[in-house]
Amino acid sequence: MSEDLDKIDWPVIIGQLSERFGDAFVPEVEAFLRRVKTERVLVACSGGPDSILLLLLLAGRADVLGLELVVAHYNHRWRGEASDEDAAFVAGMADVLDLPYVVGVRPENEAAFTETTARALRLDFLREAAAQHRCPCIALGHQMDDILETQLQRIARGSGTDGLAAPRPIARFDGLPTHVRPLLNLRSGDIRMALNAAGIPSKQDASNDDQSIARNALRGRVIPELIEALDRDPVAGAARARRLIEEDARALESVARERLPDAYSVKSQLARCALKACPRAITRRALSAWLSQHQLLSSVSGPAMDVLLDAVYGQKKRHRMSVGSDYILFEGDQLLIERASDAEPDRDLESSTLELGTSLLLATGAIMGLELIEVDQVLSAKILSGTIDQGAEAYIVPPKDTTFEVRSWQPGDRFHPIGAPGSKKLKDWFIDRYIPQRERKQLPVVSTSSGKIIWVPGFPPADTMKLSPTTKLALRLTYRTRNPTSLA
Repeated sequence: MSEDLDKIDWPVIIGQLSERFGDAFVPEVEAFLRRVKTERVLVACSGGPDSILLLLLLAGRADVLGLELVVAHYNHRWRGEASDEDAAFVAGMADVLDLPYVVGVRPENEAAFTETTARALRLDFLREAAAQHRCPCIALGHQMDDILETQLQRIARGSGTDGLAAPRPIARFDGLPTHVRPLLNLRSGDIRMALNAAGIPSKQDASNDDQSIARNALRGRVIPELIEALDRDPVAGAARARRLIEEDARALESVARERLPDAYSVKSQLARCALKACPRAITRRALSAWLSQHQLLSSVSGPAMDVLLDAVYGQKKRHRMSVGSDYILFEGDQLLIERASDAEPDRDLESSTLELGTSLLLATGAIMGLELIEVDQVLSAKILSGTIDQGAEAYIVPPKDTTFEVRSWQPGDRFHPIGAPGSKKLKDWFIDRYIPQRERKQLPVVSTSSGKIIWVPGFPPADTMKLSPTTKLALRLTYRTRNPTSLA
């Protein structure tokens, strides 16, 4: 492949593309890049058509914009040799363009079998690479067709204006590199046609044809059916809607800053009467900003924010709500943040081994058991129907190694229970279930010897361990507390 790249007259090709797409960059991104002259930009390049065009257009404008480019590629290792070939191709592109190149590779102990997990791993790598190479900006190759796909996914999650305004041309993050997306005005088809006409190779990820991945299903099945049903192309409409939603989001942010300035400071208390005097949309933004100032926003899910807002506008004079390891207190007309740092922390569970046919007494007084049982029709129907008490027992396919580790949860733990769309941090699952911080520390995490989490009481077992209708033997994990209560 590198030999093929060497045969291309890159200065001529880049000149032709720059002429064809001379005004294609989103204007505000163009203006932003001009303002950061002499700065380095990390160019995220998968090897696909979108990121290849982005790389070539930026290379053609680097001198004019006063930018230094660093090419970054993340190898998810989903597709064996094909993934390695993608990495080698991007390395070859960086070489022929005489640009620095950095590659990240998914570690063996990181499972990346869902779109969400893969995206999180790639983003972590890009941010680390940007810091390492002193790049305050990361350029991403999202184009117009990505907007509708993102909107549909976020509508399904119940996102507000900030979520529906994504992907933004410029996205800023406190203490992290700015993300820029110069190609949001270009259609995917136009990008591919331009590269094909110029004879520029790119890599096609075979996993893009996997309809079990949500975004692929939207792109390959749902959106074509939507186009047929509407008898119009909704992609341009979605792009315009995104711009209008972003305008509304900015306006709401401006009003919130004006009316509730204390929420945008490091003050540890807010006047409840000021919050109640504002429309709910303004108060929601202000509370989000306030929690962010105190590094608590990541501990508040969407439903939890709704609960917090209900409490603000409610009648209770006193109220206490868990936010991560800390609390928000309602004391009359004041909202206060109560830190848990002064309190004596609960002791984490000590790591123990649970073997087949044995029981394990935990420091909390709870008992865990592990046994091999036959699965008859009655039990199979009960398991597959989801009527098992998830806080007390779990049934899994017997792995080769039937010795498990039982421990407390650790920061960074990821878990993919049966029925979930993918894996995410165990902490986020706790937040979604409104499990208090103190209770989280007492919950046992059951994992294999390799560290893969297979069960946490209160949740279904790991998706990779689920039983099928033909399963005849299963491992039964049990969890009994002194005062049995289901966490499901």
